[in-house]
Amino acid sequence: MSQGVRIGSIDTARFLAIALVFYGHLVEQVMYLDNAAAAAQYKWVYSFHMPLFYVLSGIVHNERRLTQGWGEQLQRIARGRLVPYAVFALLPAGLALAGVPGWFPTVDLSSADGYIAGLISTARGLPAFSIPLWFLASLVVLELLHGAIGRLWRRNTTLVAAIIGFYTIGYVFNREVDVLSAGLIVWMAHVVPLGYAFYLTGILVRRTGVLERSAPAYAVGLAALAGIALVTLTYDLNEGPFRLLDVVVMMFGTVGHPLLFPLTALVGTATTILIARLLPAWTGLQRLGEVTLVIYCLHGFFYHFVNPPVAAWMQASLPSASAWVLSVSSAVVVAASLAIAAVAGLALQRYVPVITGGRRRQAP
Repeated sequence: MSQGVRIGSIDTARFLAIALVFYGHLVEQVMYLDNAAAAAQYKWVYSFHMPLFYVLSGIVHNERRLTQGWGEQLQRIARGRLVPYAVFALLPAGLALAGVPGWFPTVDLSSADGYIAGLISTARGLPAFSIPLWFLASLVVLELLHGAIGRLWRRNTTLVAAIIGFYTIGYVFNREVDVLSAGLIVWMAHVVPLGYAFYLTGILVRRTGVLERSAPAYAVGLAALAGIALVTLTYDLNEGPFRLLDVVVMMFGTVGHPLLFPLTALVGTATTILIARLLPAWTGLQRLGEVTLVIYCLHGFFYHFVNPPVAAWMQASLPSASAWVLSVSSAVVVAASLAIAAVAGLALQRYVPVITGGRRRQAP
């Protein structure tokens, strides 16, 4: 297993992961309109889609970075995390200030006080103007933590122990402490132990070399079908305890049952990776996986400005009781949203890489 070699199917899995984010946030808005089918699909997606992101982040992490000095590590985090966080967390505020109607559930933008509160919240790591960027905020703390202690997990036995230990710490803390009510959300530090457990799981998976082994397509397909079935059978068994919504919401550290949550999360993660292996090895698709961070940052515009009115139209115009109609219509909207975000993301990555966390390519 080589740390420096990209695995095409993992880039594809990253694109599938961002597609799940787009889908989950769209049906969330439909769910708020008392649509039962949307509520079920929302809970299904949320049962594993954020652990999937943490696992994929661990898989693509290059362990050689741990040999770098702190100066280099801090520079990489500032360039790759803080810059895109700052840019894309504030751009939607500019649109709102210009009069574009949007949905901002954590701040009231009808006065200057709301914008000031949003700026303070964003500076604390809760991006009020682009809420989906909370994951990027958590990666800042997570990668600082891993840079400090990652060398301790050289052996797989200690890595497994760390996975169990950090998961337990994260679960117990968030079970006992309501960070939202207590106003303790600071750069998503409360989510980091849980996220770090899945991040380390990704590192463990990469170390085993299983991702680079070949397998018959029929076997991969059967395993993927089994995974979909298992997620469908288990996601609704997780009945809590939750806060705010009766679903897994890692942003608030509410993940429900201590065993059913990681079971469904890991099965859903594995299933997504298996599906990615089944898809054609299209360079274009894998390229979109490489720029997932940019697409993810652009998603805030859809989350705040596009999804609420589209969801209202869907609820008013389509048969609200039909799960299939909801699925197809949501998939069409998500495909269109992803296409727009992908074109914009590729353009930004090419022409303005500094705001996307990348570097301008040097001439040979």
